[in-house]
Amino acid sequence: MNLITKTKNYLNRRIFRTPGVEFFDNNKDINARKKYINFWLNRSRKKKSFQKYFFQKINNKNSQISYDNNDYVINQDMLDSLSNNGLLIIKNALPENEKNKIIEYFDELKGNNQYGKNWINKPHNPGFFKEVNEIMGKTYIKNFEYLNYYSKQFSKEIYGKIVEPTVELRYLKQDNDSKESKVKGATYLHTDRFLPHVKIYYTPYEITINDAPLEYVLSSHKINDNFIDFYLETRNYDETDKLFKNFNFEKKVVCVPQNSLYVAFTNGFHKRSQFNNLSERSLVFLQYVERFNKIDYLFW
Repeated sequence: MNLITKTKNYLNRRIFRTPGVEFFDNNKDINARKKYINFWLNRSRKKKSFQKYFFQKINNKNSQISYDNNDYVINQDMLDSLSNNGLLIIKNALPENEKNKIIEYFDELKGNNQYGKNWINKPHNPGFFKEVNEIMGKTYIKNFEYLNYYSKQFSKEIYGKIVEPTVELRYLKQDNDSKESKVKGATYLHTDRFLPHVKIYYTPYEITINDAPLEYVLSSHKINDNFIDFYLETRNYDETDKLFKNFNFEKKVVCVPQNSLYVAFTNGFHKRSQFNNLSERSLVFLQYVERFNKIDYLFW
């Protein structure tokens, strides 16, 4: 990786990435928060695609969340479901050869530091969890043809243009049979951002209730008065805040068969469920906050 690329990646990661909760951590004044939220949300509302997915009211006619997919193309029913629920599950997502290719990457994460795949840097343990071992490796979306095809479709639809994601493969394993303690920003229901935010997940393996599945509060991604009031006054950004009681929506635990892809708007409330036995979880994460960032909000 040359110096120009390193510098660009640093700026995208540290300076330009989509605003998160950092401002609220440092500013408890309601008026300051209101000005900050209004500025960025006014920019968001100018984006036509954001209007559909994040600002329009919920249409209760579309309640289906899970779809089978054999042609790797997203259709209007899927997009309408995502808009209403903030969550979309696609089964049989990738062809067998690409699923197996991703398994080979996870096999390296499970191994003993023998990394021969096309990693951006050496996989490591981020150290976020005390009771669960995690190995995370970053790679390039171009390594996976059909996953890249999904990414292009969803990013074009949601952001109005094709956005290259950061790609993280995360392998988690619990080595004891006690229930994992809860962790802020992970296993409490929380919101990542007050601005539109999407994550795409893919697993080549089945995820059961024992494998720390995603839990999502359906339709909590809609940016309305209730959502804005939460960010104006919250201190915790999660279910421990007294204002969380206002998000009285259905919760969906995302247990999926092998070879499933799911999309979640994670400005809505979500969490990783706790491990409760000797188990493991392998997930690919696609995120867009580095390459669709403050510059895009300011200059579209």
